[in-house]
Amino acid sequence: MKPTYLIHSDLYANWILRPNHPTQGRRFTKAHDLLLAESARYGMQLKVVPSRAVTREELSRIHDETYLEEVLVDNECGEWVGPRPDLAEIASLFVGGTLTALDLLLTEQTKTAIHFPGAKHHAQYDHSSGFCVFADFALAAEIATRDHGLKVAIFDIDAHHGDGTENLTAKNKDVLTYSVHEWGIFPGTGNEDHEDLNIFNLPLGFDGHEELGKGDTALNFATDHFITETEKFKADLIMIACGADGHLEDPLSSLEYSVAGFVEVALKLRSSFPQTPILLGGAGGYLPDTRTPEVCPQSLTKVRNKYVDIYNYRIC
Repeated sequence: MKPTYLIHSDLYANWILRPNHPTQGRRFTKAHDLLLAESARYGMQLKVVPSRAVTREELSRIHDETYLEEVLVDNECGEWVGPRPDLAEIASLFVGGTLTALDLLLTEQTKTAIHFPGAKHHAQYDHSSGFCVFADFALAAEIATRDHGLKVAIFDIDAHHGDGTENLTAKNKDVLTYSVHEWGIFPGTGNEDHEDLNIFNLPLGFDGHEELGKGDTALNFATDHFITETEKFKADLIMIACGADGHLEDPLSSLEYSVAGFVEVALKLRSSFPQTPILLGGAGGYLPDTRTPEVCPQSLTKVRNKYVDIYNYRIC
């Protein structure tokens, strides 16, 4: 059995846009530490590899050159105040970490690669948005499809619509995006499907979806639908924006997912696609000391205890 890989940098802890900002970098190091502890406790074969900085040439495949100059040279961005070369460096590492994970999957060193700061799904072509500076999942999908001829399916279970990822991959026929999110909160998009572009959205709370509610049942329904569409699409690679901000305790949404709900996503996806490479990004989550870093390690433990075979193919 091939090991699972975790991509990490200790610099991630310094992702502090402001002291009172909802997102705090310590969530990434806490999740790293918890996952290491759980892997040792249950005999999980886990390897940790360092992140790298993305190159400007790589970023130019999906981002505007003027915007790249602003962030990488001037070190300025709409997500922070004034020049912050430290944050520009970490933003580059966030993308490089996801590309490191992608490379491990493409070279068949693993079936599962985890990058907790991955899935910055709001970043747009020429500007940042929603605490996201560069669109790492969109770039990874661009590389996987254009350079390696793969078909990529992206499942976004973050509480907020993955508008940046959707926008930046919409014209790529080899990418399918599926976002399940809370209707009416930031960024206010993602209310329609565009099946001709392989774009699927499930806004929970939106008119016509009231019967689904906002909890685990709705998440379970979305997972089943994603599996159906991904099987028809014949994806070679799956990417998951596994935001913990849908958890019932998170302050920025009211989706009411439980840890058990996240576990069920993991079980269904890996049992449905046992041999498909999966790249997991942590996306959002705004309880940096409790639920946000705990969701993934807790899911690992519960999956392993319930289904040992599936645990060996784990995604989360």
